[in-house]
Amino acid sequence: MVGEGAAAQAAAKFARVVGVLGLVVLAAVSCGGGADEGDEEEEKPASAPPRVVVEGGESIVTLDADTLARAGVTIEPLQATSHQAEVTAFGSVLDLTGLAESGGARATASARLERAQAALTAARSEYERTRNLHADEVAASQKALEAASAALHADEAESRGAEAELAALEADARQRWGEVIAGWLAGGSPRLAALLRQEERLVQLTLPVGTALPAAPATATLGAGDGTKVAGRLVSPAPRTDARMQGASWFYTVPADSSPLPGAALTATLDVGTPSPGVIVPGAAVVWWQGKAWVYVERASGRFARRAISTDIPVEGGWFVSTGLAAGERAVVRGAQTLLSEEGRAAVHGSEG
Repeated sequence: MVGEGAAAQAAAKFARVVGVLGLVVLAAVSCGGGADEGDEEEEKPASAPPRVVVEGGESIVTLDADTLARAGVTIEPLQATSHQAEVTAFGSVLDLTGLAESGGARATASARLERAQAALTAARSEYERTRNLHADEVAASQKALEAASAALHADEAESRGAEAELAALEADARQRWGEVIAGWLAGGSPRLAALLRQEERLVQLTLPVGTALPAAPATATLGAGDGTKVAGRLVSPAPRTDARMQGASWFYTVPADSSPLPGAALTATLDVGTPSPGVIVPGAAVVWWQGKAWVYVERASGRFARRAISTDIPVEGGWFVSTGLAAGERAVVRGAQTLLSEEGRAAVHGSEG
């Protein structure tokens, strides 16, 4: 019996040892599993913020300073400026031989009229004197009265003829040169004298048919074939158009020492309306996408908004833009294609938005 008790005690002791070892192994396995899960969480990378988002209807690209530097992105503030709308006119420097002849003919007719009026005044006085003498039966005979009357009628006819001649010359001048220059011929204007002395030249400018202006600009910038630019000063509307252009036509004067000779063809730019404020967008700042022109503007450090611009007004070095951009805004003037490419990659991977 003693032997059986000892065996039972030994078996119970072995069971307790096995149980303890099982708990130890289970605990070790549990601890090991927990460590593996923690390591997996630590090794999993954090989700990076997207480089391209849409805010307020604008596409925003965010790049760090190193990326911008590597891409050669250059940012500059947009400068305030203004733009004057223009139309193009065509014309030529006029030969003023006809104007000089008109001036000479008018001077001759005017002198003739003055002589006729003086003779008429004298004849009228002589007739009145003779008529009074004849009425008083003093010394004037009927024959003398008739002679004085005939002289008066002759001088009246001469005066009417001189007036008609001068009126015809004035009408011809108005039809050929317009009211203003015809007035110069009548009044002996210093501007007419400058033209006839060849100190200034007269230019006729004509708009293409279908082009209209509310009024002729006071000045025009004229260009000759050799690239020379000269400022023209408005004289008046021209009474006749250029047969080649068929549009509205005006006379301008230009300094003779800086203009081509008579007969030379010219082009001119005429300012229209009032200047519009805006900015100049450099050509290198523009990227093209979906048939539109776009510019990237820095909204904050490293954050760029893409904005559509109009390219209706090309200027030297780029485009004039009056809406959508403000003076002082910082625009990407070099490397904008890098930002557009970043948007393209984001769109492909579904990152945008």
